[in-house]
Amino acid sequence: MARASVSWDALGPFLAWQFLIPLAAGWAQSILYSIFIRAGDPKPQPGSVRFVKHRRQILIAVYLAYFAFTIYEVDFNLQRSSNAYNDLGVPINVDESDLNSRFRKLTIRFHPDKIAPGIDREAANDYYIHLKHARDIILDPAKRFAYDRFGPDILNQCKSCITIKDYVDNTLLSALTNYGILLVFLIGANALGFLKDGSYWRYLGLLAVATFELRTAMRPDHPSILTKYLNPFVTALNLRPAYLPFQIIAIAKKASISAAQFLALLMPLYRPDPDRPTQPTNDTENTQHQQIDRLNAFVAECNKDASRLLELESTPFRDDERAKGELREALKKYMVQNVVHQEKDVRNAIGQSMAKRRPGVPHGAQGTK
Repeated sequence: MARASVSWDALGPFLAWQFLIPLAAGWAQSILYSIFIRAGDPKPQPGSVRFVKHRRQILIAVYLAYFAFTIYEVDFNLQRSSNAYNDLGVPINVDESDLNSRFRKLTIRFHPDKIAPGIDREAANDYYIHLKHARDIILDPAKRFAYDRFGPDILNQCKSCITIKDYVDNTLLSALTNYGILLVFLIGANALGFLKDGSYWRYLGLLAVATFELRTAMRPDHPSILTKYLNPFVTALNLRPAYLPFQIIAIAKKASISAAQFLALLMPLYRPDPDRPTQPTNDTENTQHQQIDRLNAFVAECNKDASRLLELESTPFRDDERAKGELREALKKYMVQNVVHQEKDVRNAIGQSMAKRRPGVPHGAQGTK
């Protein structure tokens, strides 16, 4: 049963990153278009510049939301799981005197001989044994050191460990093996042409998490990021109990994996065609002259088309030169009044010219200031 759970924990996020999020982004894009684009207005077509830009923005937003959710999920599961300090109701920096005082109060409440009638004595006895086991872990310096840094599983994995050095050696061997296998896998995948996108950030994240875990395992104190910044912040705001080092390591591992997935999926979004990289543009003076020549040719062709259309419109007046001239003049006046005058720059220029005229003088003598 546990084996299936572990497999799903690894497979579920992969399916979400690779398939579910792109599918959800497509649905979200269709829904947003139906909300913000009025009926009858053209929608960006798939493959167009606007469509690709909108899809990239939606994908990034969904990726970021899922990245935040993965971190929250790990933290939520850590809070829900059993914790020796939380079960006893003591802070992570509790000393022996305060711990014994707290345990005496718990004994009065939960000892099987002191519970009220009607309560399941077997369940009460199991819970009291659990509390006593948690107290013994915290009272033992070696077990407490290992519990804080490596989590509760280390006590079952290394039952022969007695001293702090035994626990550290066991953890270092396991960590170096795991990180070494992962490093060999990444190097092999890159050599075969896989996992190219975001490879630099994968190696950097692997190095950062490994350094943090090894530092935590080999130092007698807790990391300063916990004692000086994170734990004072969460406890002052009463957001959650203080973090233990093994908890922040678990969150860092999950964050590094999710960040590597996010960056690997983000980079192709800014690459129009991975098989044909964008060629550098030739912006020399000769190229600019060629572009101007092509533009002039295009304008001349447009003028010819406009002349042909004008001749076509004036065909009924072909034998009447006067009528043809009046038609041309009317068309010219229409273009000036309804096209040129509607230009923003033209209106601003006319307004500035009118503002400069001198008020209070005859119209012919107004001039400008």
